[in-house]
Amino acid sequence: MQRRSLLASALAAALPAHTGADPGVNPAPPFLAGGDISALSWMEAAGARYSDRTGRTGDVLAILKAAGHNIVRIRLYERTGPGTGRDGWYWPAGSMDLPDALALSRRAAALGLQIQLTLHFSDFWTNAKDQDIPHRWAEHLATLPDETSRMDRLVELVAARTRVVMQALLKQGTPPAFVSLGNEIEAGMLYPYGRATPENWPRLAALLKAGHAAVKSVLPSARTVLHLDGGGDLAKYRDWFDHARAHGVDWDVIGSSYYPFWTGKTVAEMAAFCRSVTERYDRDLLVMETGFNWTPLRPDGWPGQLEHNGPYPASMSSPEGQRDFMADLLGTLKATPRVLGLLYWDPIMIANPKVGWALKEGSHLPGPNVVSNTTLFDFKGRALPVLDIWHQYTS
Repeated sequence: MQRRSLLASALAAALPAHTGADPGVNPAPPFLAGGDISALSWMEAAGARYSDRTGRTGDVLAILKAAGHNIVRIRLYERTGPGTGRDGWYWPAGSMDLPDALALSRRAAALGLQIQLTLHFSDFWTNAKDQDIPHRWAEHLATLPDETSRMDRLVELVAARTRVVMQALLKQGTPPAFVSLGNEIEAGMLYPYGRATPENWPRLAALLKAGHAAVKSVLPSARTVLHLDGGGDLAKYRDWFDHARAHGVDWDVIGSSYYPFWTGKTVAEMAAFCRSVTERYDRDLLVMETGFNWTPLRPDGWPGQLEHNGPYPASMSSPEGQRDFMADLLGTLKATPRVLGLLYWDPIMIANPKVGWALKEGSHLPGPNVVSNTTLFDFKGRALPVLDIWHQYTS
């Protein structure tokens, strides 16, 4: 009896305190909540400094990690610099290209942050309006004799580039947990070949299948994401993903952008939408972008990209209003089945005279920073109240 008591005592001392969880059941994965850090190298080169809620300066990724962020989004363009953009604008060289994405991935992984990688398959911004083929790809395709050979080659280029990127990330020990094939591709990608028109869906499907297979060939555990805008627009998602499914496209996660300004949807409406699409397609959902004004105007006195906060009152365009909105969104999505988490846009692209939405050809001066009033840091780089509540949802 005494020996059994001593053994029981030793075991009790060695084991962690009982938490109510069944030791035979794997714990649920954490709710993911972080943001897009793609502009960080540019911001730091421009002299941006960040501080926590107490005013103590430091590495912005460490500040976000300490506040409860557990994932980052990193966007990848094929080639940046003068001559690679559109309509006289471009991204600065060395920003958001593969070497930069690798460097940011190393920094994020060193802090234990998960990585969501977005492959734009372009040299510049992509969205429903613009999905430009990378300049070098377009030059190569122009040498081929006909549309069929160009389309076949484009499928090969998507697969090859995807494999190269995945191999580079794997080699340095920073495999992404999620890989998005394109960005907001509700109207397709790699125009004109991959437009999402009824008659052209077979070609879009071929491009998406090539990307998915390439990801899995290198990183079978990485989860592929197909990302559309307009979170809350159930008809749009049903039409698009019904077409994808009908054409044999495979994917792991539905990606969705949700901005109250653009969609006019409340958090409750977004949650109902999430339940509907995850049930219909038997797939998890990740909110790839979300944003909310913490002040109505940019430092120059003009409205930012989000002219207002949609169905939410103007009084919520304040640091406290942003905090309260995000508390509602984080809490509601965490309680919604099959929602993996969210990524904020843009947490770190703070006001800086050297940084804007792009650089102008010729003058190389920045355009306006249209997200400086939606960040998670104020105009001087100090953490906003929203970061006080983040850890409550990711602990």
